[in-house]
Amino acid sequence: MSPILLVGAAGELDIAAQVITTVVTFLLVVLTLKMLAWKPALSAIDERRRQVAEQWAEIDSEKARAEALRKEYEEKLRHIDDERREILNKAVDEGNRLSESLVAKARAEAEEIAEKSRLALELEVDKARLQLRREVVELSLAATGKLLDVTLDDPRHRQLVESFVTDLQKREA
Repeated sequence: MSPILLVGAAGELDIAAQVITTVVTFLLVVLTLKMLAWKPALSAIDERRRQVAEQWAEIDSEKARAEALRKEYEEKLRHIDDERREILNKAVDEGNRLSESLVAKARAEAEEIAEKSRLALELEVDKARLQLRREVVELSLAATGKLLDVTLDDPRHRQLVESFVTDLQKREA
């Protein structure tokens, strides 16, 4: 045989030995890792999964709580709006009642002032009539006295003229 063939066969043998050695070493490393590192690595992974699951549960819980708070605050805002409308309506109603009360009071005062003015005017008219009557009596006395050239006593004369004026008033009415 040729030396190349032997070298080739020996090289193949070396390669086969290297492959076997590598496979055995790999298997030993895997076994060692399985015994020493695999369980702690799996434990760490399991622990991390548990922590992630807890965090997701906590996030879901917080999200649900936030949603409940949002709904509660929206309900409170609705109640506040309702209360605001109710208070505003009450204030408007009270303002209307107060306005009506003030208008009624002003009307009553105006009617009272008008009535007082009417009474005062009637009193003034009555005073003016009385004054006019006195002047008519005195003018009549003076005219009668000049016509008759006789002087009647004052009380009797006044009585006659007042009686005459009263009769005239009754005839006019």
